[in-house]
Amino acid sequence: MRFARMLIVVGAMLLATACSTQIGYRFADTFVEWELDEFVELNESQRQQVDIAITELHHWHATKELPFYAEQLQILRDKIATETLTEEDISATYDIAVVAWQRMLNGIKPYALTLLPNLSDAQVAQIEAELARRLAEEQEEFGELSSEERQAKILKRSRSNAQTWLRRATPLQDRLLKTWYEERLPTSELWLAYTEQWHKAFIAALQQRRNLHEFPQQLNQLLYESNNLYSPELTERVRHNRELTMSMFYKLYLSLNSKQRQRVVAKLDEYIEDCNELAVHFEERGLN
Repeated sequence: MRFARMLIVVGAMLLATACSTQIGYRFADTFVEWELDEFVELNESQRQQVDIAITELHHWHATKELPFYAEQLQILRDKIATETLTEEDISATYDIAVVAWQRMLNGIKPYALTLLPNLSDAQVAQIEAELARRLAEEQEEFGELSSEERQAKILKRSRSNAQTWLRRATPLQDRLLKTWYEERLPTSELWLAYTEQWHKAFIAALQQRRNLHEFPQQLNQLLYESNNLYSPELTERVRHNRELTMSMFYKLYLSLNSKQRQRVVAKLDEYIEDCNELAVHFEERGLN
């Protein structure tokens, strides 16, 4: 994650672990609590409220969202297996992911509106200090690498991801990744500037946390209209890179040989099975 948003960490952690390991997902609530502890020291009453909120969000996500993920992955899996996937399907998958993220924000918002107004001034100061520390850390890491080194890391990570899914990329697939890497526009510095603006807006909103009219409006803007804080250059580069990435994914799909296609389908089957098993587990366990 490029940003440190205390509000959204619950959703981010759940989404990040939803399609990883079952163990990671089952204990996502604990990971979220550890992360929150880095931001603010809660009193006992606040801790109990936060524990309830995280438990309820975790259960909702597992029982409602994971089955949806499984359905969408099944559609994607079947189209890859039957070689009927289109470039429009890939774009649609991205749009579906965006809508799923919006649902996560919708789930978080009521808890935020209840819990954040109860923060003390000292707790807001703690959050502000932690956001500043994390941003400074990211800025320092950014400054330690040259532009070429940062781009090389992106290419290395992309090749590693491709290896996970394809096992061994063909020369054509490696060229596709290299072309994507050469044509994408760097955004790291612009994201850091955006993150700083978001943090300032978030702290400004917290200063109005007990204003029943202003705070909900400011929170809505931060959750749902945060791209208004993008610079024009970041907006254009994000659009360019997204279109470039969607096109690259489709070209990689067209380049799959039979063994690679079988491997991709098998990995998707694993994710589908994990999502379904986790949904059943949380449904049976309830909120306990």
